Amino acid sequence: MNAKDPITYVPSNESRLGGGDIVISLTPEQSQKLGMEAGILADWFHSALWALAMLRTVNPAADGVPSSTWHTMINDVDHQLLPRLEGIRDALIRAHDSSGGSVGDLALAMDVPRSTAQYRRDVLRRSQKSTWEDWAVFGGPQHGGEAPQDDRDGQ
Repeated sequence: MNAKDPITYVPSNESRLGGGDIVISLTPEQSQKLGMEAGILADWFHSALWALAMLRTVNPAADGVPSSTWHTMINDVDHQLLPRLEGIRDALIRAHDSSGGSVGDLALAMDVPRSTAQYRRDVLRRSQKSTWEDWAVFGGPQHGGEAPQDDRDGQ
């Protein structure tokens, strides 16, 4: 694998668990900027893929999957991953705007109508950065920032 091909799929006959591996390679600079957060995010992405596979495999009412299994998936996806993805998205939209990006280009990138892109950009222009947007730009505590607190639902 090289810098031109940062994501690869290892077929099942060569994978660690026998079902296929997804390998994401980072440059040394990317790895340094992300620090331990890269591993944490990878764990939550794994939970999202695990959840998707479970939803496509089992009948929750009939297959006896314990609620604690669903709890873990819900927590990792809803409480951990989604707020961070939203922060990344918002930071990207602000960066695009700051670099002079057009609403038309933003709409194309977001795959939404131009009016929707304009609205989303305008909302960000009028609002303060969220905790998770700051996290996306500055990182967590290992980067010298304060640990973000989940600001959803007052938690």
